[in-house]
Amino acid sequence: MTTFTEYARDPATGDVLFDANGNPLVVPNPQANTYGAMQQRVQYEVLGSPTAQDVQNAIQDAIAQYERETFFFNDMRTFGQVPGSQSDLQTVQGKEFYSAQDLPTLVNMPNIRTIMILAFNNRYPLINRSIDWINDQSISPTWNGLPTDWCWQGNAIRLYPIPNQAYPLILDGTIRFAPLVNATDTNPWVCEAEWLIRSEAKRLLFTNITRDSEQAQLMEMEIFGNPRTGRQGALAQLRRESSRRAGGPGQLRGSRGYMS
Repeated sequence: MTTFTEYARDPATGDVLFDANGNPLVVPNPQANTYGAMQQRVQYEVLGSPTAQDVQNAIQDAIAQYERETFFFNDMRTFGQVPGSQSDLQTVQGKEFYSAQDLPTLVNMPNIRTIMILAFNNRYPLINRSIDWINDQSISPTWNGLPTDWCWQGNAIRLYPIPNQAYPLILDGTIRFAPLVNATDTNPWVCEAEWLIRSEAKRLLFTNITRDSEQAQLMEMEIFGNPRTGRQGALAQLRRESSRRAGGPGQLRGSRGYMS
């Protein structure tokens, strides 16, 4: 069963709201697929001796396999100054580094695609630089200004120039979801990506628990498709849907560049 996830949003701007742990807030949906339902289906579809703990481990490992990749359902924006959300990140005069202590969402973002800064009532994208580039530019720790560049260093966002005042930051990137613990828990991995995660979990069980290489290979075709028949697998279908939602048939469209 495929169901779709609805996120809690700021009624004024439509931005997704986040909790204190940096996880997007999900609107309860009694029709949503659950962690418990996926466990039951995987257990039923894998013949042999996997225990309930084996099934749970396989599902969690399957999610970990793909959660760093960007799909349409885990591509999120965090926007400073959104009421009711813990996604508020604003610069501080003289502060160069911003970590999870400043924005809990950073813990759950394996990929930051874009950072924009809100200044003069406009949103400007910052240029993603290497650490060495910023080291070469940021010579004086006392020289402040409007940030134009950033890098990821020491599990923190580093800005250049060092901010001269408070500016809200807007982050676009890939988000991790709160871990599935209870049978009633749900998130997009057991809804939008149910086929992919169920197939990957079964592949892991067939490979590591029941030692059934033939069934493991069949699960690989469920995931990656069958080149002989041209049938697409679960991963390709998710990638294609994500690409279409991003505005193109096969790749992301380039965005307009500022300050480059």
